[in-house]
Amino acid sequence: MSEHYYSREPQAQSQERIIAIGVRGVNMHLVTDNGVFSKSALDDATRRLLEHVDLAGTCHALDLGAGYGVVTAVLGTVYPNTRWTLIDINGRALDLAKRNTSSFSHRCTYLHSDGIPADIVSKFDDVLLNPPIRAGKQVVYRLFADAYRALVPGGRLWIVIQKKHGAPSALEELKRIYDSVDVVYKKSGYFIFRAVKGYRADAQSREA
Repeated sequence: MSEHYYSREPQAQSQERIIAIGVRGVNMHLVTDNGVFSKSALDDATRRLLEHVDLAGTCHALDLGAGYGVVTAVLGTVYPNTRWTLIDINGRALDLAKRNTSSFSHRCTYLHSDGIPADIVSKFDDVLLNPPIRAGKQVVYRLFADAYRALVPGGRLWIVIQKKHGAPSALEELKRIYDSVDVVYKKSGYFIFRAVKGYRADAQSREA
């Protein structure tokens, strides 16, 4: 497979640029670079996710596949009391995310990892994911399962995915893993699913 944004350490020559972001009442400039996802502008899928996620009451959120940090940069501003963990396999993207969220880095933890580390269990109220479609269905579905493990009981996974990229089959996989799944947005071939981890007698206790 040729190199793409899911590469651990991109080899593409660095050529940083500044892009303007305006969404959810937040206007900011972010640094991007070659070898990261959607380097030239905020992509439509992520924009739709940002516009429809509700994190009222959330304490700790996970930006899974954080890229250069746009989700945390925007929603960390909209919800100033939230704490964030940003995870990405792409080291260059994660370095950019640190810079793009530096104004509230005291509320952020950054992890260079292919998915959620195995020792993270029942920690997050919400996980946000724009799946890395080019990495393949097996990787995407593994991230769904990773997120279930990492959510507190009652926690939610929010994902955005297009019909042409497998939204119907992704919905069935989410229903297999999660206790309830809602379609919170459907327009122009885009879907946003909210999958909830239910309360179970054998569920891990919530961590601080």
